[in-house]
Amino acid sequence: MDTWIIAVASFVPMLLLLVVVHELGHFWSAKAFGIKVLEFGVGYPPRAFGIYTGRTETLLSPTTVCLNGVMGAIRPGQVIRVLSGENEDGQLVARYIELRESGRAGGALGSLAGLAGFGRRPQDAELGTQSARRRLDDVQTDEFLRHEGRVREVLPDRVVLADMIYTVNWLPLGGFVRLSGENNPAAPGSLARRGLGQRAIVLAAGSAMNALFPIVAFAIMFMIPHTEMVGGSAQITSVAPSSPAEAAGLMAGDRVVQVGDRPPGTPQELPREVRLAAGTEMTWVIERDGQPRVVQVTPRVEPPPGQGAVGITFSIVDQEEVRRIEPPWTAARLGVTSTWDMLTLMGREIRGWFGGGRGPELSGPIGIAQITGEVTRQGGLQGWMLVAILLSINLAVLNILPIPMLDGGRLLFVFIEWVRGGKRVPSDKEGLVHLIGFVALLALVIAISANDIMRLVRGISPLGG
Repeated sequence: MDTWIIAVASFVPMLLLLVVVHELGHFWSAKAFGIKVLEFGVGYPPRAFGIYTGRTETLLSPTTVCLNGVMGAIRPGQVIRVLSGENEDGQLVARYIELRESGRAGGALGSLAGLAGFGRRPQDAELGTQSARRRLDDVQTDEFLRHEGRVREVLPDRVVLADMIYTVNWLPLGGFVRLSGENNPAAPGSLARRGLGQRAIVLAAGSAMNALFPIVAFAIMFMIPHTEMVGGSAQITSVAPSSPAEAAGLMAGDRVVQVGDRPPGTPQELPREVRLAAGTEMTWVIERDGQPRVVQVTPRVEPPPGQGAVGITFSIVDQEEVRRIEPPWTAARLGVTSTWDMLTLMGREIRGWFGGGRGPELSGPIGIAQITGEVTRQGGLQGWMLVAILLSINLAVLNILPIPMLDGGRLLFVFIEWVRGGKRVPSDKEGLVHLIGFVALLALVIAISANDIMRLVRGISPLGG
């Protein structure tokens, strides 16, 4: 039970952090291009609560219709839904209004006053006599902006709305940014109305943010005062038979002085240096009986289980413990190089899948939560951050792939539109492709989760322990 408490308590905040980082990319890029953002949601509905913000002016005209009340009932603090078009000057003009909540002050009195005829306009009186009780959802049209907000001001010719809402939702497994007209170029302020370049940037911005997150996270980790083991050397304790180490003549007792063209920063970096060079010949300088020797070692891409790429085990000797804090410029550089090393390792792993090596070991939400819990329990905050960094890189790569429903799948349709000289794929056909992709991804997640559950029942760790 304690294991699962740690897993859930560590995985859910991590997932929410990475989702917020991803969605901020879409949010900021959309705002920069003037695209109407309607909602920034953390988690999936049903909604727990929301905070309205922004200041949008919507003009009222003689043809504006209040579907379930009268115009005189609208008061500051009230939540209303609006269907708005545009006039020749690009200003929003309310076509239909639906009252949702009473205002904090005067809402009920305002409604009574409106029903009694005070402050009515001709269409209010007409609507009152018809006893209309329609809802905005009953109005089917693609030419208007559907937005909802809390009334800031009511002026004679317009309503000022806070119509962008930040929401926290009950299902903490994702997030979203809801934009105007994502597939409808007729809607005011819509994403679909923008040019190919702007739409591509908005769609790719989420993955870009997930790719930048590791650099920032690594930099922060390097800037925080921490204890490091410095100096020392890696002393080989065993050499596996028929391994690259044996072929190179390495022996137990040898000390690794240099790998490639430089000594390892710390002995702990030796496995990373070896993994980065897998499949290529490396020059090692070792010390044996007090004398330096140069050997050529070629790490294996697909080593036998338990042997490692070179086939050695080693211990660390003659180390000292020091406390450090890196300056921001050094931390930023280390953040870039550390992220690049992770990407290199991931790329090599993916190439190995198609080169006759072992296939990918997939984990769904359950397996990832289990991994997060185990690493957090063993490595604390630093371990938690390393899992978050690795998962963020995975999300960046996965979301940019041309998979239907994901950002990369939508980018593919932007690319197809560009190839066709600006001719769009019909939105219903694109929607069908994304729907099929969603069903396929859902089926894959269910299958992977079933495997995660079976592994959990058998007591097998996804880390191989």
